[in-house]
Amino acid sequence: MNEELARHHLSLIQGQRPAVHCLTNTVVQSLTANMLLAIGAIPSMSSDITEVADFTARSQALLINLGTLDPGRKDAIQAAITSAKNNNIPWILDPVLIDRAPARLAYAQELIGQAPAIIRGNAGEIAALGSDPKSLAQSSQSIVAVTGAIDFVTDGHRESELRVGHDLMSRVTGIGCAGTAAIAAFCAVVTDADYFDAVVSGLYILGKSGENAARKAPGPGAFAATILDEVYFTSQSSSTEGSPK
Repeated sequence: MNEELARHHLSLIQGQRPAVHCLTNTVVQSLTANMLLAIGAIPSMSSDITEVADFTARSQALLINLGTLDPGRKDAIQAAITSAKNNNIPWILDPVLIDRAPARLAYAQELIGQAPAIIRGNAGEIAALGSDPKSLAQSSQSIVAVTGAIDFVTDGHRESELRVGHDLMSRVTGIGCAGTAAIAAFCAVVTDADYFDAVVSGLYILGKSGENAARKAPGPGAFAATILDEVYFTSQSSSTEGSPK
């Protein structure tokens, strides 16, 4: 069912070409943009305070990644979130390394108070928020995705585990960050504001693409390019007709 549902979402992305605005880690901007392009979405990356609200308003999803922060970027993040909320655009929080710095953790908790549709982090980052994933989903009214060797998704009531992916995904900087952008693209084509299946689908496609890439790539350098190819091939092969049974 995961594959059928994921391909349905991919066909919607191919048909709609959603725009995803990304305020993301400067280390991974190129990989993130290329991941969105491979999946069929349209990326933008501006953090200029004079235009970030406009870019967000003309997008179908917003990614907020805390990988690299400074006061100016925080101003841009707030402007983008405000624009997303004013325009009913889902926004996704990737609380990178909040388990390393108390100030970053406090900032992430402040942002969670502004109702992200999805929170995606690794086990350490989610644990730093002070509760288990299910409780966090219930208190924040967000879908929580915990990624690692086994991915876990919950909205506080429904739960899904995904046993897909490969260790090489953890040996390339930014695969997780780019994966969160891919989730944003899947959420961008949802019309009923129920993003649970979209999050599961995005993680499934990323994980299966990682498995396929690992069979072809001899090491991390080749893997970084090959996983983009695999995402692209899967996206292109998805039917634009029908829906999951």
